[in-house]
Order: sequence, then C-alpha cells, then structure tokens
Amino acid sequence: MEMLEEKRILLNRASKISKRSGISDVRRYSSACALLKDFCGRTSSHGIPLIGSPSFFSRTVWIAITLLCFILFLYQTYWTLSEFFQYRTIIEMQLKFEPAPFPAATVCNLNAFKNSELRKYETISEGLDIWEERINHYKGSTTHSNTPMRKRREVSYAPVFVRCNCMQLHDHCVPQRNPLLRNATVCICFEDINTGNIWPCYPTITWTEKQCFDCSLSKTCDDPDRPNSTTLQSANSYKCLCQFVSNNCVIVPKDDIRWWDPNNYTVLAITQSPITSLELAEAFGMTERQDPAAMTAKAKENLIFMVAALSFEIRRNLSYTLEEFVLRCSFNSEDCNLERDFKLHMDPEYGNCYTFNFNDSVELKNSRAGPMYGLRLLLNVNQSDYLPTTEAAGVRLVVHEQDQEPFPDTFGYSAPTGVVSSFGLKTKVLHRLDAPYGMCSDTFRPTGYIYAERYSPEGCYRNCFQHTVLERCGCGDPRFPLPSDDCHPCNVKNSTERSCLRNFTQHSGGFHHIQQNCECVQPCNENVFETAYSAASWPAKNFIIGVECPAVVDIANDSRACTEYYRKNTAYIEIYYEQLNFETLRETAGYSIVNLFSDFGGNIGLWIGFSIITMMEIVELVCEMCYYLVYRRPMQMVRRKQRDTVLIRRQFRFRTDSSSALSTAADKSSLPTKSNYNMLRC
Repeated sequence: MEMLEEKRILLNRASKISKRSGISDVRRYSSACALLKDFCGRTSSHGIPLIGSPSFFSRTVWIAITLLCFILFLYQTYWTLSEFFQYRTIIEMQLKFEPAPFPAATVCNLNAFKNSELRKYETISEGLDIWEERINHYKGSTTHSNTPMRKRREVSYAPVFVRCNCMQLHDHCVPQRNPLLRNATVCICFEDINTGNIWPCYPTITWTEKQCFDCSLSKTCDDPDRPNSTTLQSANSYKCLCQFVSNNCVIVPKDDIRWWDPNNYTVLAITQSPITSLELAEAFGMTERQDPAAMTAKAKENLIFMVAALSFEIRRNLSYTLEEFVLRCSFNSEDCNLERDFKLHMDPEYGNCYTFNFNDSVELKNSRAGPMYGLRLLLNVNQSDYLPTTEAAGVRLVVHEQDQEPFPDTFGYSAPTGVVSSFGLKTKVLHRLDAPYGMCSDTFRPTGYIYAERYSPEGCYRNCFQHTVLERCGCGDPRFPLPSDDCHPCNVKNSTERSCLRNFTQHSGGFHHIQQNCECVQPCNENVFETAYSAASWPAKNFIIGVECPAVVDIANDSRACTEYYRKNTAYIEIYYEQLNFETLRETAGYSIVNLFSDFGGNIGLWIGFSIITMMEIVELVCEMCYYLVYRRPMQMVRRKQRDTVLIRRQFRFRTDSSSALSTAADKSSLPTKSNYNMLRC
C-alpha cells in the first residue's frame, strides 16, 4: 500500500511540472515580444537584462546606454579590422651557430677580351682606331672657351745646375734667376727641356750617381735603393742621379751637366695625325662626346655591340681560358679541380667569367673560419694583352647563390693586381611571407625568360626590357641574352636600330623602370651575402713564387723579374666566412588572426559585456524566433481559426436550437387544450 501511495505522489508531481512547463512554454511562444522578454530575463549579457526588468533607471535610459555602448563597440571593431587587413609584417632574427653552405663565386678579368685577338677583326679594329684618334685629338675641357689651348708635347727631363736659396740641407731649394748672385747654394734640379721649368731642386750633396733600371720615356727613374723597391735588374741599365730625400732619379745626359738658363724656353711642335672619316666617327657615336671618360665609355659600349654580333665560339676564343686565368686554387686547405669545380659564364661586358661551386647538388662547407679555410685564387690578368679602353687592371668578383645568375656588371666587386684582396662573408637567410602579406614566389618564372639559371628579380627586369626592345626596335640589346636564335642584336653601325634603342632606354629610364606587362616578384627564400673587404700588398719581398716562375714562359731563374711580373699581372683573392654562423631573418604576421580574436573579445567584453556563451544565447534566440515565426505562429493561427470555426458553429447551432424551441412553443400554444375544448363544446 505504501509503494502505491509513493507512485501516486510522484505521478501527481510530474503532472504538475508538465502542466507548469506547458503553461510557461505557451506563454513564451505567445508572441515575439514574449520571446524577447524571456531572453532579457535569462541572458548572461550585462546590459540587456536591465532593459527587460525594473530598475532605478528607467527602461529608456538603459536602452540609450546599451545602444551607445554598441555603437562604440562597432567603431572600435572597425579600426581593429582595419589594422588586421593592413597585413603588416615584422622581422624575427635568429642567430644559428652552425656552418653555412659556401656560396658560389664568379671571377672575371676586368679586361674582357684579348687585344691581339680583337685586332684580327676589321670592324672591331676600326672602332678602336677611331676611339684612339679621338682621344689623341682631345685638347682639354671646352667649357673655358676663352682660355687658349695648350699644344700637346712630350715631357722629358734632364739634370741642371741652378743657384738656389736653401734654408735647410734636406729641404727643397728655391731657384734664383739672378745669374750675378754669388752667395747662393749650388743645387741640382729636374728641368723640363721643352719649357725650361725646373722642379724639384735639392743641394748637390743630396744627389748620388747610381745605375737605374726602371726608367720612363721622360728620362726619370725609380731609385733602385728605395725601401720596398721591386725594380727589375734588366739588361737595360742607365747612369742616373738620385737624391735620397724623395728617392727621385734622372738619367745623366751624355754631355756635361749644364747650368740652367731661365730665359731659355723651347716648345716642340705638335704632329697632327690624319683625320678619320667623319661618317665612321658618327656611326660609332664619337662626334657627340668631347670628354675622354665619355668617349671611353662609348667605345666600351661599341665593343660590346660588335662582339655580340659574333658567334658564341668566337666570343669564347677572344677571351681568356680557365688555365690562362686561374693559376692557383684551394678550398678548405685542399686542392681544387679546375674542370670539376669551375663553370664558364659568358658575360657581354667582362667576357669569359668562371664560377666556382656552381653545382647546387653539392654542398660545400668550411671546417673553420678565416682566410686559410676559404676559397683562395691566384688570377693572372696579363696586362700585356689588355685593350686600350680598359682603364684598370684587376679582376671582378661576384658572390651569389649556386643556381643564380651572377650579374657582374651590377653586383660585383673589383680587386686590383699586386694585392691580396680578402672578402669576409656573412650570410643572411631571408624567409618572406606570401600573399596576402607580400608578393613572393619560389616557383615563379616569366614566359620567355632569357637566362638559363634560376629566376631572380634582376633577371626578370632585364627580361622585360629585352622583350620590349625586341618588340619596338626589331633587335635586341647586346648587353642581355636573346630569347631565341631567330632574334639578332642591334647593329653598331645601323643608325636606326641604335637610335631606337637609345631613345627607348632614355624614355623608359632603364630596365628597372619597365612597368607595362612586367611582373617581377621577390623569392620567398633567399640567401644574402654581406662582404667586408680588406687588402694587403702582394707578393711579399721574401715570398718564394718558384724558380721556374709559373705561368710566365719568358722568365726563368730570375726571382726578381718573376716577383715583378706577379705584382703587376696577378691578383690574389680570398673568400671566407668570418664566423661559422649565420643569421635567419623570417617575416611573420605583425597582426595575426589570434591577435584579431583577442582584441575583438576585449572590445565586445568592454563595451557590451558579451562572451561566447552570450553569442550562443543570441543564436538560440534567433533559432527560437525562426521556430516561432515558421512553425508556432502558423500553428497558433490555424488553431485560432479552428476555435473560431467551432465557436461560430456552436453559436449557429445555439441560435438554431433557440429558434426551433421558440417555434415549437408557438405551435403548442396554438393547439386546443382540454379546457378550451370544453369551452367550445359548451
């Protein structure tokens, strides 16, 4: 009995709860306003419940406060999103203490082609002759037209006795023009025999007679006893006078040394050379230039144009071979294999260049830092076969990635002869971000790319320039490769092609300013090499090159002559890592999606007191409103119509029943009753 009583109590409670929930559910979904009031009463937001419940401030005040905070939240959210869509980046630097892979190194001779080989071609020899003639006819700057031009002359010096005033024994003396002055000191001076000018002058006791070997056409010599002198003792020796103050020497004349005559000035007549055809000078662009530097630059450009018209085999034979250029090579204190480790790179401006460590499938690393364990090259430039347009003696060096075009005309370093040029390297590894943070790609390669090596931005700009020149002028710029064998470089003597190329270059501002139909992006991963340069004299006085003097056939058993040849014709290159570490520079998002969500959460919590739970409550409210509008309200309307229909039927039935009852009552009242019948019968 007790068990039955407990079950009855539980059933009563459940029925009461179901009735209450049903009543509350009916009340919630009675209207949209009821749903909103219910949401205001149960939401976890901080401002909305105060709108739907009584408080000290009125409902209007809390509505205004909530709307104001919501507007401020939208304003700050706008600036937060603007900050995110700027896609800023920051650089993270990391120093890694491990050996970096050794880069590729491309070396070139500053003299691109051999003079003896180029002179075999008539057009090239003709262009060089025109340049030499223009240089020989140069008479100085034309900016000072009122200044009389000096005539060219050959300078030659001779020793003369001069009466001087000498303040100190080892100092310069001042010549005296008065021949009657007897108290002056007798000194010896250098006299320019063409003008009679004298300088410098020193007392006779400072001059010593010696045998000189290295003398110039002006009859001046280097002092053989000068400190650190490397003068060769050749078969041609001259009797000369040397003074120990400035270590200058002058050849002693065959006759006796004469006294200086201050009134004797003689000038040699200039010999004019025949003028070359004006048409050829105009064709080579020499008539438009007056300064020797500008004429030399134009001659070098003409040389590039003329050599570009030759075949690849001929151009390769015009320049230096690997065996002629590289005399010694070592890496990491080990011998190099010239055939395996070097690759030919033909450059329009520098001729045959050679790249060390070109194979990207082989990774070379230094065992230790410092010059002894890097790449060491002894390069022979052979100045005796230099072109007259080559202004400096030395080599050109480019340090770059293994599978990258070197571009020595833009990114190179020049190293002179007679010195050891040390290049200390530091590697920086760059990692760039792709879109939307930047424009980079490791697989991008333009259509018709003119270089065989891996894509680089510099090569991309040159590629755009070359294709545009081919399209507009019908010929290619000889300084850049051609995309196919069907194209030809612009002819140096074709005025139309040269004019088109020159005008387009001036109009566009160079190949770095081509914008139309030119899309060049940076690589996402790139190695950048920073270089620190230092130099020392080469070779040292007691350095032993070898008795046979390698690379010089004409010199044997003469260490002094061999040392002098190496000083003038060779350059020693050292390329090494200063430290066995490298820097990694990585681009990262300056404002990531994590920062965006953090700031958004802070904004929404600060201004309107929302959280993720509140957002889910709003989602639930939206779902309830949809449920109410789509299902509950139509059902309520249907039920209401049904109730109205039933009510109308009931009312109609009630009215019908009422009228029937009234008519029945009327009929009954019209029938004769018993009393009436008795009355009628009476």
